[in-house]
Amino acid sequence: MASSSKKEETDLFDLLKNLAKNWTIMAPCIILAGIIGVIVAMWIRPIYQVDALLQIESKNTKSAGMMSGLGDLFSTTSPAETEIELINSRQVVGDAVEKLHLRYSAVPTNKLERLLHKEGRMDVNQFEVPWEKLPVEEQKMPWFAIAKDSLSFDLFDHNRKKVLSGVVGQTYKFPYAGDTATFSVYRMFVHEGQEFEITKAERLDAIKAFRGAFNVKEKGKKTGILEFSYQDIYPDRATEILNEVASNYLRQNVEQRNAEAQRTLEFLEKQLPDVKAQMDSTLLKYNTFRNRVGSVDINAETRLVLEKRTKLQQDLLELQQKKQSAIRLFQPEHPTVKTLEEQENALKRELASNSSEAKRLPATQQEVLKLTNEVDMSKSMYTSMLNNIQQLKLVSAGEVGSVRIIDYAEPVTNPTKPKKKMILCLALFLGFLLGATIIMLKEKISSGVKDSHFIERETGYSVYAKVPKGNPNGTKGTRPLAVVEPDDVAVESLRALRSSLEFSMMEGSRPIIGVSGLIPGVGKSFISVNLAALCAGLGKKVILIDADLRKGRLHKEFGIKRGKGLSQILLNEVSYPDVIQHTEVENLDVLPCGQVPPNPAELLGSKHYTALIDELEKTYDMIIVDTPPIMLVTDAALACRVASQIVMVIEYNKHSIDAIKDGMAQLLKGNSTAHASFVINKYEHGHADGYGYKYGKY
Repeated sequence: MASSSKKEETDLFDLLKNLAKNWTIMAPCIILAGIIGVIVAMWIRPIYQVDALLQIESKNTKSAGMMSGLGDLFSTTSPAETEIELINSRQVVGDAVEKLHLRYSAVPTNKLERLLHKEGRMDVNQFEVPWEKLPVEEQKMPWFAIAKDSLSFDLFDHNRKKVLSGVVGQTYKFPYAGDTATFSVYRMFVHEGQEFEITKAERLDAIKAFRGAFNVKEKGKKTGILEFSYQDIYPDRATEILNEVASNYLRQNVEQRNAEAQRTLEFLEKQLPDVKAQMDSTLLKYNTFRNRVGSVDINAETRLVLEKRTKLQQDLLELQQKKQSAIRLFQPEHPTVKTLEEQENALKRELASNSSEAKRLPATQQEVLKLTNEVDMSKSMYTSMLNNIQQLKLVSAGEVGSVRIIDYAEPVTNPTKPKKKMILCLALFLGFLLGATIIMLKEKISSGVKDSHFIERETGYSVYAKVPKGNPNGTKGTRPLAVVEPDDVAVESLRALRSSLEFSMMEGSRPIIGVSGLIPGVGKSFISVNLAALCAGLGKKVILIDADLRKGRLHKEFGIKRGKGLSQILLNEVSYPDVIQHTEVENLDVLPCGQVPPNPAELLGSKHYTALIDELEKTYDMIIVDTPPIMLVTDAALACRVASQIVMVIEYNKHSIDAIKDGMAQLLKGNSTAHASFVINKYEHGHADGYGYKYGKY
């Protein structure tokens, strides 16, 4: 586990190091993302959120006892959930949308002013056009208004045709499309020349847009406190809209509860004349009977029967009312309804029994009992109805609804959106991810070889040195880097190359080293110059030959004029002692390439070239031949045919393994017995190579 953790840390370190190395990709991505983030944060209009609080009061129910308990038991929704759905209904929201003119919008069109937050504001409260008389494709097109000053404006139709000049607060009716159009602005904060796009949304679209900015939720759990919130780019308009929604809902709630009382009151007032007529009729019958038979004493037995009968009839009437209420709430087979039906049947049976007792009384007593019972029942019904009417009138007059507003919305000064810091941080993070993605894709797409072990395994030839990035030239001024800065890390790697070449030279082999590269720019000349300087530092007499007859540049490294050189020797125009140049490095001479000949390949493949090398071998202890890139011309293979050591310089992470194999095969075509090796130039050390990277600094 410790090893795995260490590996993960190493991988992360290598990843960060790779990102830092590719700062030329990362920096533009992060800077560009930061600029985009700032523009986005500035582009988004500030959004202000206001809120209000309402309290829901429990509705009083006339059900009591078992009905109330069962209602609570079978309840599955809270009053707050019901009220939230009612608040979001089109009845409440739609009224607010219409009353506050939210179907009309005037949007500023200047993009620069929006970016600088200098937009004007225009609030439209009427914009009615006979759309049905316009072509279908023109019905949804916006109109335009241009402010002349803070109070006046010009209105243009969708074809940019001026239709009127108006002022704030006035309603204008004007002929348009064979009918009448209406337009009115009730508020405007602008400066001269600002343009607005005027549109009218469909009612359902406006309600949908409103719901997107509106939110209502219960604070806490079963608290009965509802929190309204609304978001808008103008805090005063948001406050106005939210307070209107709250007030509209409160008003509708009161009206709805008052409507219930009014309907019941109307019903009772319609029934009252009939009940009074019934009471008068029973009184008339009773008085007529008393006048006819005279005074009749009601004995104790008859009085008991009468009181019991009256009590049973009243109980039956109340029970029937409860039953009717239960039927409106439950199905007929519900246990509550069944229980009430059983109680009703029991009262009816008891009332029938009471009737049987009354029949055993004398006829006069029975008639008195009957008429007295009817009079008492009619009086009771009439009195009860009068009481209910008075109560309903009081309720209707004092109805306040089941909702009250605790806190009205108030304007705020700080916007809730956009979160500019968050947007900028997110943009920078996305820029970082973009840069990292580009770098990783670049690494995956790149076919360049990095691993020296992979090169050795695939080609069969050793990698003698991995030279890190250093001075792009082989010299500083006219002196090689190996002489000027002997402790440089690149020079230390070249010392390793020198040692490896010396060890690989067999006894009796020719001291000739051919240096080539796959393509131009890999640092072939850098390796040649400093390798020659290091060999000369051992006291050996070294000559560096520039065999690139086409584009040789070693004379520039040492500050030598091109003049005559190798090409003139091979053309028998001069002898080699006349063109060999001495350098500031002791024991190091240079044979420049000379003037460009018409046939460089033929010259390097001639017997004159091999004869020249034989002559130089007698004078020098080490001959280093700097050749052209092997992938461009065959000159390198011809120049290296006399070498006992062939060094191919490749650039780190630039060449494919197939190109490397092909280049080495071409170099060895004319000299299959030579010992070949690789040098990886511009090598980039990873975390694991850190120790060797700083070796030369000890």
